[in-house]
Amino acid sequence: MIFKKLLAFALASLLLFPVVGFSQSGQSKPLTLEECVQIALQKNSSYLNAQRQARIAETQVTSARSRLLPTLSSSFSSGRFRQGTSTFKRDVPIIDTNTGETIGYRQLEVEQDGSVRQSHSASFTLNQTIFDFGDTYNTLKQARSNRESAFYSVDNSKQNTVLTIHQRYFELLKNIRLLEVASEAVKSSEEQLKRTQSMFEIGSVAQADVYRAQTTLGNDKISLIQQQNMVRDSRALLNVAMGRQPDAELEIIDLEDVEAQPVYNEEEVLNIAMQNNPQIFQFKSDMNAAKYGRRAAKAAYLPIISGFAQYSRSNSEIDRVYTNYDKNFSLNLGLRLNFNLFNGFADAANVERQAQSYRIAEENLVNTQRELRRQVREALLDLQVNQEVSQINEANLQSAQEDLRLAQERYRVGAGTLLDVITAQVNLTRARATFVQAKYNTKITEARLQAAMGTLK
Repeated sequence: MIFKKLLAFALASLLLFPVVGFSQSGQSKPLTLEECVQIALQKNSSYLNAQRQARIAETQVTSARSRLLPTLSSSFSSGRFRQGTSTFKRDVPIIDTNTGETIGYRQLEVEQDGSVRQSHSASFTLNQTIFDFGDTYNTLKQARSNRESAFYSVDNSKQNTVLTIHQRYFELLKNIRLLEVASEAVKSSEEQLKRTQSMFEIGSVAQADVYRAQTTLGNDKISLIQQQNMVRDSRALLNVAMGRQPDAELEIIDLEDVEAQPVYNEEEVLNIAMQNNPQIFQFKSDMNAAKYGRRAAKAAYLPIISGFAQYSRSNSEIDRVYTNYDKNFSLNLGLRLNFNLFNGFADAANVERQAQSYRIAEENLVNTQRELRRQVREALLDLQVNQEVSQINEANLQSAQEDLRLAQERYRVGAGTLLDVITAQVNLTRARATFVQAKYNTKITEARLQAAMGTLK
């Protein structure tokens, strides 16, 4: 007997060994919420792209600033011109030999020998904008406002990424706990089916009770399968939010307990949201960018004054271009006035485009403020509902457990029906599920509220 037990243990160890080895090759330990957030901030595609957009906006500031500085260009060329022997007709004058006067013309074929010429040149040109009626400065201010908007967009993307991780982390925990509730329901239904079959075999209940118990078990198994699929989906969603493959191995750590819910004042929460929410500042920066962009666009109707200087050298001999710099050169200095008289209404279109961009940013700001108010009030109401549900369900859970125990006992002694037992089981399962949902929905709602306030860490 002992030998058989040892053999069975050894065989089970061999069968389990590959599973253990696979687990060790994947994720080493369950992840906390903070660890999931840190992974997401390193790999989440939306957040990484927001940072890249901010870097692009930084380069646009550099490009706009470059207009304040002079431009220096150079040009160097060397060439060889070769012309072949040419034959053509030419009018040749007829000269009177006595008087030496031209008395007419006649055409003769003339042959001209080919030639080869060298050409070399070098030049440097300096241009500097002197005055453009604020076009350059307003363009620079617009670029800086766009950069500021991009930085706020990074903050907003970070806040959204952290919120998404919170939501999907708690959704996964909720579905895992609901899976446990569904497993308990299946286990309870299996035990009830065994009891019912035993009672049927001794003739104390009808065959219909066995069928009803089997149906209940089948329905609970279906719910279990559906909940297993929800756990897989939740795990995949969390993996994707963390910038990982959806099928990557992932285990997370549950909450120890739901902390005492802080008391929120609606007006205080709204004030904090209006002061901290990065989207508010992003749209304000967009408005500033459009304002400066419109000023720069209007400057296109005015002339631009610039100065230039050009130093150039050219010669058929290359050493005369790149030596003796005090000879064979030309220097051109001057002022230039450019006045765009007509360009097909492009300037007017640009002014209108910037004006509409300002109105769009302004409307986005107003709508975001409205949406923030709605989100705050909705989150506060959800928190209140979850708190009330938790308080009510706490008593319901105890009552449902006791009701099931009494229903099973009555059914065992023949004083109750199987329908009473099944109803009590359903009520207990619902109470357990409500407890789980209220617990994790509270955390999800708190995360939404803190994200609206711009304080979610």
